Amino acid sequence: MTLDLSVYLVTGRELLPPGKDYFTSLEESIRDGHVPIVQIREKSATFQEFLDIARASLTICDKYHVRMIINDSIDVAEHLPERVGLHIGQEDEKIECARRRLGPNRIIGLSVHTVEEAQAALNSDVNYVGIGPCWPTKSKDGVKDDDALMLCGARDIVASLRRESASTPPSKHTSLPSVLIGGLNARTARRSLLGSSTEHAMADGIAVISAIVSRQDPDVAAKELHDIVTSARREHTSNSSCRVQSNELVKQSQELLTAHHARYDCNTRKHDTSRVTLPRPLVQSITSHVSSNFSANITLAFSASPIMSHEAQEAEALSYAQGSLLLNLGSISSEARRGMSVAGPAANERGKPVVLDPVGVGATSYRLATVHSILNETQVTLIKGNAAEIAALCGSNDAKAQGVDSVGELRSAPALVRHLARQEGAFVLLTGEVDYLTDGECVIESRCGSEMLGCVTATGCSLGCMVAAGLAAAQVKYGIQLGCQTQQRRVPPRTHSALLVGALAALLTFTIASERAAERPTVHGPGSFIPALMDEVAGFDPTCLPSYVERVTLSPVS
Repeated sequence: MTLDLSVYLVTGRELLPPGKDYFTSLEESIRDGHVPIVQIREKSATFQEFLDIARASLTICDKYHVRMIINDSIDVAEHLPERVGLHIGQEDEKIECARRRLGPNRIIGLSVHTVEEAQAALNSDVNYVGIGPCWPTKSKDGVKDDDALMLCGARDIVASLRRESASTPPSKHTSLPSVLIGGLNARTARRSLLGSSTEHAMADGIAVISAIVSRQDPDVAAKELHDIVTSARREHTSNSSCRVQSNELVKQSQELLTAHHARYDCNTRKHDTSRVTLPRPLVQSITSHVSSNFSANITLAFSASPIMSHEAQEAEALSYAQGSLLLNLGSISSEARRGMSVAGPAANERGKPVVLDPVGVGATSYRLATVHSILNETQVTLIKGNAAEIAALCGSNDAKAQGVDSVGELRSAPALVRHLARQEGAFVLLTGEVDYLTDGECVIESRCGSEMLGCVTATGCSLGCMVAAGLAAAQVKYGIQLGCQTQQRRVPPRTHSALLVGALAALLTFTIASERAAERPTVHGPGSFIPALMDEVAGFDPTCLPSYVERVTLSPVS
């Protein structure tokens, strides 16, 4: 039996916008073929009310050949044709009882929240499972934020829904279709599907309620979700296709820096603007109070204008003027978090690059939850982090966080950064002894930089500012249109490979400048290194890049 779970609509009359009729909304949602399955959910209706609504809904579903499922009530399902299915939860009537009452041909779905429940479902008589809640949600009573599976929990369940034929008992499932539920919408759908997938398994779709029901234009919402699911499925099955050469990327970085960077000449004590053709980008940084001053100065040294504004009240207005946005979690405060929640989506709507620096994300559950909420509300363009931070976002235990520092090494850094890039639709920069930069296809390894960078605070944060400036410069030089957030969720930023040049240009400038600063005879330790680094960034000459080309290579990723 073929079961299309791609966009699984769960109804909720209480969530309809003012003046919107339930049956009109339902028909608009399914008429264009973007919703193949509908679950009728009535939280407080009497039996007869539920049955009447279900019968009228079935007439609409039949008109468009859409499968219909009843939520929880076996009694209502029994009074409807056999083509109508049932979905039940763990606390509802047992599967065996439901199957006995409804017969062998009904579609029956089951909610699962743990690996054990998923494995039990494989040995039961169900046709599919709903995995959730993936994210905090208000649509189900009694569900706390801590109950959310997040990506790692959902991934474990998706993986557990497949087993080898040799280990499958007779007449039992080797695998089960699944749909993700809880907090799914146009912002979270893509990263939830890809982030909960494994190499060999992926959820078959997403279940949504308010993402469609609460819209005045449910047909548009349904198409948006259908397109996102289709894109995520295609991406999951696609192979890596690296079509660039490292020496060509270095050459392009040199060209971009020539057009962007007004090099400071220490002899003339002036900036050389003779070859600059790009406008000076405004970089808005919501960053740590520890790093704010140094980050602002490094941004200036890299020929960009910093504005260190955390205020939510002006974030929308700033999004029109900014060239890019940096979200840094160094010392996250409620004020900064409110600013991020407005600034990120506003930058998305203007099509401006957004850099996320998830400082210390693996150190506490609060930071991890905060980063996931940011990634759900904002489509970031690039994620920059150390080994522990990248590992935390991927659910890997290879490297651990010790405060904001990283302890341990990633066993397969190239594969991990590529996975995260595909999961989040963003470029990923992993910093360390070797820096890894990827668009989810090719992985660049850069072996530049001084150990002195680890001896002072704010170097990582300031690199984030430089990368944001580099992305802004590349966007202008190459005429890249990221589109609004809805478009970016469907065609993610990482697919605009020319932006990779902007990130690499900033990385090479910063790391090579750090080497040169450390080699200065006037640098005797961390205190004298900081101003020397700033001077080297300001005076960086991109014509030196060809001499570093052998230290920038492409990593083979299986």
